[in-house]
Amino acid sequence: MQWFAPKCPVAAPDKQWIEESMLWLIDEFGAATLGNTVVILPTDDFFPDQLSEDEADIQALVNRVCTYMAVNPEWVELDIFTDRSAGASRDLPLLEHSGDGAAGHYRKRRGKFVVSVESSELTDPTCLIATVAHELAHVRLLGEGRISASFADHEPLADLLTVYLGMGVFTGNSVFSFRQWTNTYTQGWQTERRGYMTEEMFGYALAAFAWMRSEVKPAWANYLEGNVSSHFKRGLKFLEKENDTLLKRL
Repeated sequence: MQWFAPKCPVAAPDKQWIEESMLWLIDEFGAATLGNTVVILPTDDFFPDQLSEDEADIQALVNRVCTYMAVNPEWVELDIFTDRSAGASRDLPLLEHSGDGAAGHYRKRRGKFVVSVESSELTDPTCLIATVAHELAHVRLLGEGRISASFADHEPLADLLTVYLGMGVFTGNSVFSFRQWTNTYTQGWQTERRGYMTEEMFGYALAAFAWMRSEVKPAWANYLEGNVSSHFKRGLKFLEKENDTLLKRL
């Protein structure tokens, strides 16, 4: 009897979905893509440009993420929008708020794929890059005709594709955010969950990504934060020790 056998960080249905979806991504994008993907990190090596709220700077960042995710930047149009309800909530004193928010939207207009980003994201580089990566994953899935808009799991599949294409450090770290503010008239805090996969799911997906690539202690994992880092370690230990997965090493 194995008293201390490692446990998978996700429930059985999520584990099955992640593994089956990873196998589908391998069929669609190729095992070579998985094996050769460079994991993009929040460092000057990958993002050397100074980021500001200027639209030209944001466009340059979008173009860079396009390059990392094999999307032609000429196919993409940037649109920045403002969620007025989020701004209005700041006027209330001693505000406590939690919720889910859509930080970006994907659509096609005049032959281009429009990546819309909520203006509040512009001050948070990790969340901004994660949002852009998720929307560009839609370009790879919907825009390239790999799935249809009616496909039920297209949003979580876009999250998973960001892991597959090397952007998982950003999308995983941005799932949960906590922020506080204080000024002359108001103070408060806000929590927000972004994305369509949970922290546990991102942790296991990143572990599966590393395990299939035979990465035992990948250096990029040092950039994972909080719960996602813990779930990643548990997931990788589970995959290393237990013979309970649909996945295969490359």
